[in-house]
Amino acid sequence: MKKIIFGKNVILVLFIAAILLPLCSKKTDPPELNSVVPGKGLIGDPILIKGNNLENVISVKFNGKTSLILNNTSFEVSTVVPPQATLGINKITVQTDGGQSNEIDFEVVPEPKVTDALPPVLEKLIPASNYIDYPVLIYGKNLSGTISVSFNDVEAEIFTNNQSVITSTVPKGVASGPVKIKIRTLKGTSTINFNVQGPPPNGVVPVNFSIVNIPPPNYVPLISNQWSCGLFSEKGNNTFVDSNSDENFDENFKITGKFEYHFDKGKDYNNLNYVEIINNITHEVLAGQFTSKSDNPCVYRMILISSLTGKISDCTVDVSEFGGNCDN
Repeated sequence: MKKIIFGKNVILVLFIAAILLPLCSKKTDPPELNSVVPGKGLIGDPILIKGNNLENVISVKFNGKTSLILNNTSFEVSTVVPPQATLGINKITVQTDGGQSNEIDFEVVPEPKVTDALPPVLEKLIPASNYIDYPVLIYGKNLSGTISVSFNDVEAEIFTNNQSVITSTVPKGVASGPVKIKIRTLKGTSTINFNVQGPPPNGVVPVNFSIVNIPPPNYVPLISNQWSCGLFSEKGNNTFVDSNSDENFDENFKITGKFEYHFDKGKDYNNLNYVEIINNITHEVLAGQFTSKSDNPCVYRMILISSLTGKISDCTVDVSEFGGNCDN
């Protein structure tokens, strides 16, 4: 009887082993990286890497430099940008028992030279809705030294940035529909609602704010002139009107505007550069910035985006015809 029991036990052990051994010897799949949030940041910033097969991470590296792992699950790894990371694009890799992952890009940016004392506040977008690859102007307060702009965590390019303005484009990869634009400075973050209309119509991508040249220190905007977009006359407090829009000569101007401009020479920083032209009948707003490579240009230019079309145009005045010296 004991021999029979012993034989049954052996058979049972062998049966269990036959089931468990394939499971124990199953090869772990290598990690797969899909995205990193945010897509750019400073040394020491926390980031979240998303993907598959990320359990039991052994190491995370930025261009071969090991970073500190804060936490990880099968689908996410929390880490920080290591002190040895180089400025610019870094290739992130993750190592597990299953091997090394694919590479994913992360941009390490330098700490901004100029910042504001208070956290950023976003106030409005022009336009409030636009297509992918189309431009957008972001307006608010305390925006100096913006580190990143993202649309639902998809990083967007920054073209110009000062205390009240950021210019950017709607990035590829963001889904159509309502999104949140998030901007980050050293003092904090701020968000605002935006609507992505989808791919550009007919696949045509318009001009963006990359054509803006930040004016040099001694540049002065000449508002009161016959510009190509209106006969403007300053009215004080950084406001102006289109003199041609007072049809009844009763000071009830249909087109009005405002502007902000200042160059902080001590910081070598154009901290204010914004112009806004409002058609009070159609409610179209043209908003943008002054652009110049010269202190004393022959042709003064504003680069403006329409709140209705989401496209950029320029408004110019040629002062060379008035005589005097200017720079071509």
